[in-house]
Amino acid sequence: MIYLPVALFYFIVAFLLAILEIQIEGRYGWASRLPTWRPEPGSLVSRLFGRIMGGKPATGYHLILFSFVLLLFHWPYVYGWPLTLSNWLRTISLFFSVVVLWDFLWFVLNPAYPLKFFQKETVAWHKKWWGRIPLDYIFGLSVSLVVLVPLLFLGYGVEPLGWWLINNSLFGLLTCLVVILSVWRRLNKF
Repeated sequence: MIYLPVALFYFIVAFLLAILEIQIEGRYGWASRLPTWRPEPGSLVSRLFGRIMGGKPATGYHLILFSFVLLLFHWPYVYGWPLTLSNWLRTISLFFSVVVLWDFLWFVLNPAYPLKFFQKETVAWHKKWWGRIPLDYIFGLSVSLVVLVPLLFLGYGVEPLGWWLINNSLFGLLTCLVVILSVWRRLNKF
């Protein structure tokens, strides 16, 4: 498999999504100041979204954006990439990894949220933390890994787990590079 071009492509997707959201939300994360639809707190949509998203409130903005991005991840199948169980589970796995990456890059790239503010006390929409890491990130990456487990029992061996590890390691390395460049930019006031 070709790892670097795929990881680089999806990293760029997450990077651009983070920048798009910074342009839309500014310093006010989780659409807190956007004129978006918000379902009633006890509604089915609100309860399901809250469970999936770690207690975050449902917004029309996020429901549409996540649905749109998930749909775009399926674009290769429209052009004939074989829709096999292996390919589809990898697509879903990448989606969950990219969502975590995209969210973290929002903080790295947002001038209103330098990384020193990436903590429970200043990020109200991430409700639960494990040290300095939102549990949402651990959950998202765990789902990204767990969706590949059926492939272990379908004759793929550990290759899907290696694929996951390589992709997420490349995401981590690229993120470190962006963090370094972001800190350097702030220090040099570019």
